[in-house]
Amino acid sequence: MPVLSIVACRMLEDELVHQLSADGEVRELLLVDRRESLSLSGKLRVKNRPHLLLGLDRIAEHLTERQSRPGGILSRRNDNKKADLVVVVSPLRLGLHSDLELLKNAVYDNIRRLSAFSDGILIFYGKCGNALADLEHDLSDLSCPLYFLTNERGERIDDCIAVALGGNENYDRALTEHQDVALFMTPMWASNWKAMGQEDAASGKRRDLGAMLKGTGMKKVARIDTGLCFETGFEEKVDGFAREFGLQRIELQGGTAVAKGSYERAKSCLVAARPGSTQPSARISSPNSKGCLEPLLALCRVTRKKFLGE
Repeated sequence: MPVLSIVACRMLEDELVHQLSADGEVRELLLVDRRESLSLSGKLRVKNRPHLLLGLDRIAEHLTERQSRPGGILSRRNDNKKADLVVVVSPLRLGLHSDLELLKNAVYDNIRRLSAFSDGILIFYGKCGNALADLEHDLSDLSCPLYFLTNERGERIDDCIAVALGGNENYDRALTEHQDVALFMTPMWASNWKAMGQEDAASGKRRDLGAMLKGTGMKKVARIDTGLCFETGFEEKVDGFAREFGLQRIELQGGTAVAKGSYERAKSCLVAARPGSTQPSARISSPNSKGCLEPLLALCRVTRKKFLGE
């Protein structure tokens, strides 16, 4: 029974719930039992998606037992012979984005630990300020393939905003057309920007967002409608942010195509890589890299120019 593990950014939590709750080919869904999994677990329960919360060590034991005991307690009744996939999800805390080296170390460590029992690992992160741009090269010694958030051409996605807008090109177009936008907000961004700021303050990296915006000429905040509604009060939260920083809200259309396509491609490659398959296996990656912005510093294009050298 193939095991697909997912190292997940919580900013993409809703997209992950959307995919997992609708996937009838997932026989068993396991979440790493830690604080960062609680919100994901709650949303999966709302969608009636059965799952277990287990510690990493216990997951390895469970999978070993499961192989010798077909038809586990969370199996779904499904006559489709392809419905034998096990998915393991390891969400990481949002505050990691305040320190890209810390983020990189946490993601790398999780990948290595998950690789002990995985047939493939999907990295549900963008390149995140290029902190994860060399991930495949750095971890080339892994015994299982890595899959990434990509567009249809296999090009790595920059960050969670590019995921929501449908890819890097759409994100670049939005930045060009809306140069007075200070921040692009998805539902998870709107629900968590204050908490991320509090984590920054606790780590001694407090940033005065109002001061960062002053003099930049940016007057708007963009609300990205991805079609997902797991987080309540999206519009009200964006309006609250706009009032606090004296900004005007605008609307942008987003979607889930990038997340869905990347998840489905990872599954297809995983099945193709199984013994007995006649299809070639592949790692989903791309050498092309434009980089993205560390999320909190992305509040103004001045900082974007600093990081991208524009």
